[in-house]
Amino acid sequence: MLGPYEVDVLLGAGGMGEVYRARDTRLGRTVAIKVLMPGLTASSERRARFEREARAISALSNPHICALYDIGRADDIEYLVMEYIEGETLADRIARGRLPLSQLLRFGTEIAQALQHAHRAGITHRDLKPGNVMITSAGVKLLDFGLAKLAGSDSDSSNAPDALTLVNPITAEGMIVGTVVYMSPEQIEGRAVDHRTDIFALGCILYEMVTGQRPFGGSSHVSIASAILSSDPAPIRSLEPSAPAALERIILTALEKNPADRWQTAQDVARQLRWLSESSTSAEERTPALQSLRVSRRLLIAVAIAAVLGGLLVWGVGRLFYGRRAAPSTIRLHLATPEDIQYSPAYEFSNFAVSPDGRTLCFVGRQGTAQALFLRALDSFDVRKVEGTDGASSPFWSLDGAWIGYSAHGKLWKTRVGGNTVPVALCDVFSGGAVGSWAGKTILFADGAGGRNEIFRISDSGGAPVKVTALKQGEWRQTWPRLLPDARHFLYQSADLSLDRKLVLASLDSPESSVLLRNVSGAALVAEDQLAYVRDSKLLVQRFDAGKGVMIGEPSLIANDVSYFYPSGRGAFDAANGTIVYRTDTSTGRLVMADRKGASRLIDDHGPFQFLGLSFSGDGKRAAVTVLDRATGLGDIWIYDLARAVRDRITNEPGLALTPIWSRDGRSIIYSQAAAGSLPRLARRGLTSPASEYLMPPGSFQFAGSFSADGSALFFSRTSPKTKDDIFKLDMRTQTAGPVIATNFDESDPQASPDGKWLAFVSDATGVDEIYLQSLIDAAAPRVRISAAGGHTPRWRADGGELFYVSSQNDVMSVVPRVPGQWTETTSTALFRQPANALRFDASPDGQSFLFIEGSHGAGDVFFHVITGWQ
Repeated sequence: MLGPYEVDVLLGAGGMGEVYRARDTRLGRTVAIKVLMPGLTASSERRARFEREARAISALSNPHICALYDIGRADDIEYLVMEYIEGETLADRIARGRLPLSQLLRFGTEIAQALQHAHRAGITHRDLKPGNVMITSAGVKLLDFGLAKLAGSDSDSSNAPDALTLVNPITAEGMIVGTVVYMSPEQIEGRAVDHRTDIFALGCILYEMVTGQRPFGGSSHVSIASAILSSDPAPIRSLEPSAPAALERIILTALEKNPADRWQTAQDVARQLRWLSESSTSAEERTPALQSLRVSRRLLIAVAIAAVLGGLLVWGVGRLFYGRRAAPSTIRLHLATPEDIQYSPAYEFSNFAVSPDGRTLCFVGRQGTAQALFLRALDSFDVRKVEGTDGASSPFWSLDGAWIGYSAHGKLWKTRVGGNTVPVALCDVFSGGAVGSWAGKTILFADGAGGRNEIFRISDSGGAPVKVTALKQGEWRQTWPRLLPDARHFLYQSADLSLDRKLVLASLDSPESSVLLRNVSGAALVAEDQLAYVRDSKLLVQRFDAGKGVMIGEPSLIANDVSYFYPSGRGAFDAANGTIVYRTDTSTGRLVMADRKGASRLIDDHGPFQFLGLSFSGDGKRAAVTVLDRATGLGDIWIYDLARAVRDRITNEPGLALTPIWSRDGRSIIYSQAAAGSLPRLARRGLTSPASEYLMPPGSFQFAGSFSADGSALFFSRTSPKTKDDIFKLDMRTQTAGPVIATNFDESDPQASPDGKWLAFVSDATGVDEIYLQSLIDAAAPRVRISAAGGHTPRWRADGGELFYVSSQNDVMSVVPRVPGQWTETTSTALFRQPANALRFDASPDGQSFLFIEGSHGAGDVFFHVITGWQ
């Protein structure tokens, strides 16, 4: 209880306070309570600022500003009582994709009106950002007036300069991340700020709403600040061609460097947006790219079909009257998958392919728990599952478009399109699958997970694979073959030990080859003489002379932020016959902590980064996390202090540092290092050591799992061409390893129980991943299946009395034995459901907290982007 308020659950935390949902016992209404952080309560300046903020906000009465009800103090705890708002933040809405024009104009107008109301009361927000804007059924609500993340003077005077001095270095990083990308030049330079600072931030928000990306980017706070001070944002219509010119003018005026050149009042912005809304009565019909998340998928395709038919009609009339051919129209649209089918991305594969005639898309999707191939014709509303393709990945078409090749269950397959034929197995491939290409009667493939590092050839009727390339000195991998239409020449990607990636043109008739391009991901022919590829997340098309084996001229930019994974060479696009399909990737990832009821708080939402792996320390106070730089595709391990929200990097090597786990004494991290182009192998890094040491010789993929109860052995998974993923045990004293579980199925993620009696692991013996227990005392004892209908990521509570895992429905499950220590009979309880885009998971040693990685999707991540009629 805080006075008359009964506190329910933590809603979130920031640099200065925590926010809880509570119930006013006097009035019986739900409220939100902001509590001043305990460490700041002792500061008289902070308390004074807290109270000044309360007095300032209480003077504001506007339907688009969160109302303040009360201020109080209980047992040395300062708190504000505010209106409880149900909805989502604008940041979360933008993360799901660009907003329809009508919504953008409405929300932008309401934000501007709320700012104008505050400015008239002499209040400058100074921390306006999408995370401080809530979207409700009645419109937007502005939050956190006066709670600056970067603070200097505590004066509320708008004429006082803001010195860029961090309030508290412990929380500085979290505060900067949430603020600097929306700061005005005068804020960054420490000059005097006034209401026009909020107008600049509003311009940043509007830019992000229409393009899906921030106007000023960078890999660090310093580079972002430098971009704000010296760079102009990319033209809006180069990123979103259908955006109205008037909207671009409104936003760019708000983003002027000099405050005198901006709109001078928020009312000016509101008036301009309202005028644009009123004058664009059919704006959404004219801008399908902006409205694609709200307009029905059928209408989107109908618009595209109508445009194509209209283009054909114009072409026919032109031929009739003028006797010559008109150039076909280029059409861009977003293609969303049905709500019950989730696209399955992959780092080692490109899980979609365009048919050779450019009219049909084949993609890998999940419907329920089953992964299979699906077909979507661009001239049809229907999405059709390709029967018999369960477990499929990496599809590719035959040149005549009659067949689709794919990988599944350790084999390469083909299946006829449009028929009821049973898929035909062609040959064995590595368990991770293969990427392939098909022209004439020839199929080239390379094992996608590195089981074989060269390119192989088979007949389209199957047979024994024949190697067609050989690793050269310094090379470690050749992959992503792409046969040219003559079925004799082909492209492939070569990677050397320095991660230099080359696009190579080769021939089946000759050992000679030539390098076409460097540092690219993916390659596909848009037309006979037009080659598409990805470089640094940009999709480019360039003239290509296959006969001479050379690239011609300069490339044309097709799209920004195309998803790619540089270590494997994957570029998320495909092209054929003038059609280009690609997927964007503006995601950043979020590190989130939840309690047993699912109430969560953000640990890190850190710029252009993604998170790949994580684990709690033995005391539950720290976490080791793999942080991937999306700009380079490389990643290192960072240590997070969860209480103070600060982090430190402990590895800094070219490549990827994956699956970190803690040693029993908490002094070192065991992880899988894929450095200098090598496959991941076990390594150890002391928290204070200058370098890492390898624990295993190089070989197939090695992923750390957990230590034995006494710390003398390390359980890990290792891939094998014959038995797929197996579980091994490494003796830490003798540095020798031997198998623990090795079958014809995949077994992974070994987790030893704290009492040393059980090993929890994941196996796909039933066809889907399930959680099992294997006795470590009696190797002959039968396994105990724990999960009922799919599961992954088993984790033990520190006392061994509870096992957690994530179900196929994304529920965090708690399993306890009915008789302590006897796991043949258990009780399972769903604690809470993770977000649908949660990627990794770990449980704290006491079982009270759960850390997970949430894939914070950016604009367009939920679509296939389609371009037809490319010229």
